[in-house]
Amino acid sequence: MRLAGELKRLGVIKKVKVVGKSGKVLDFYVDIKKALGSPRAFKLICEKMCRIIDGKATCIAGSGLGGLPLATAISLRLDLPFVLVRDEVKKHGLQNKINGYIPTKKDKVVIVDDVFTTGTCISNVAQALAATNAEVIGGCVVVDRGDASKFKIPIKSLLLSKDLTS
Repeated sequence: MRLAGELKRLGVIKKVKVVGKSGKVLDFYVDIKKALGSPRAFKLICEKMCRIIDGKATCIAGSGLGGLPLATAISLRLDLPFVLVRDEVKKHGLQNKINGYIPTKKDKVVIVDDVFTTGTCISNVAQALAATNAEVIGGCVVVDRGDASKFKIPIKSLLLSKDLTS
């Protein structure tokens, strides 16, 4: 697979113990941000993600350092409004949790992120979006390193972590 080869070439798998966003200790780190710094890899990721985004989506949401650039690029490519969800409400300015496009109950949202491990980030974004009454119809990630098939929101992924570690 072309994408897996490119990500391996960039060295996105780091064989070190790290603590994930969920607080869980992980045996290796998937550094998709490294791929986002490569125009060739970033373009390939966006092309592939745009092909698997649910066609019913009316807007794209993202959060965090990995999700925001991906969601921005995908919203531009698909010409769909972009929803920026903050990890935390900032203590200055308007103190909004959601910026950019604010979805309504008519919207069908796809949440974009770089790596799925336990679903903490996607869950947090979905929880924030609940206040808008928009329908979260799915998530889309570059790498599933957990088991997204058992997650409460349907998640599509470009690769499994085993595609990068084998």
